[in-house]
Amino acid sequence: MAAISIVIPAYNEAGSIRETVHEVKKAFAESPHECEIIVVDDYSSDDTLALARETDALVIAHPTNKGYGNALLTGIRNASHPWIGITDADGTYPLDALPGMLTAAEERDYDMHVGARQGSHYYESAMKSGLRFCFKWICEFVVGQPIPDINSGLRVIRRDMVRRFAPVLSGGFSFTTSITIIAFQTGHHVAYCPIDYYPRKGKSHVKLFRDSKRALQIIVMTIVLFNPIKLFLLQSGGVVAATLMALVTLLVFPATFPALLLAGMGFCAANIILAMGFLAVRNQLGVGDIAAPERGYVPRVDDDSR
Repeated sequence: MAAISIVIPAYNEAGSIRETVHEVKKAFAESPHECEIIVVDDYSSDDTLALARETDALVIAHPTNKGYGNALLTGIRNASHPWIGITDADGTYPLDALPGMLTAAEERDYDMHVGARQGSHYYESAMKSGLRFCFKWICEFVVGQPIPDINSGLRVIRRDMVRRFAPVLSGGFSFTTSITIIAFQTGHHVAYCPIDYYPRKGKSHVKLFRDSKRALQIIVMTIVLFNPIKLFLLQSGGVVAATLMALVTLLVFPATFPALLLAGMGFCAANIILAMGFLAVRNQLGVGDIAAPERGYVPRVDDDSR
């Protein structure tokens, strides 16, 4: 029998938070595993906090809005058990899959067991699918193996692994992406199982363009810290491709030489500056600093949200 803390980050999820807690309790009711449920309200402006307190979950309230990843880290920092389960409060994940995922993780000695989403509700629009494919391709290139679902929000993870890497994990929606890359890059055992994915209850908080930029930033930072050579290979490959395209263009349009020369010099200079920036980030956030204090809000002793 294993003991697990299920962490549910919630921001304006009044329409589904009580049902989510109920479904987690129901899933573990006939399971041999011990389970505690932690809801972290990320400064909601609706009744999410009040409704969460009507359940028997441990409820922690952020005094300001800190984002999805930081809400998870708060729950993990206040968790009692060695295994952490994470899920969203919007009704999109099959919560009855969690006990089986925990059983498999314990029996097979996984460090992280992830639900790989399936079905039409996962793929959604062509633009979102295209962005997801690009991020997935970059991450698979970096880790050198297939990743069925780079940012699934239904996972069972060893608490010690999350606490170790907490200083460099994303505080936003890219938390799951960053911990996936780091787990693969540091030799941890990661496994996937297929799960259904349901329509969301309520309004999504994801802004496609804004959060895609942030996700790319987090991916780049994580690669810089744990496998920078892959990022430099991508850069150098881009320079080589641009050079070849310039040579072909010159053969067809010889009069464009001055413009191409200036453009090529600018492109190379930009890549050199970017590479220097990568090195600066790596020196500032070196992997040796991973043992820094873990992140996550700890409520005051007199905080009645506990």
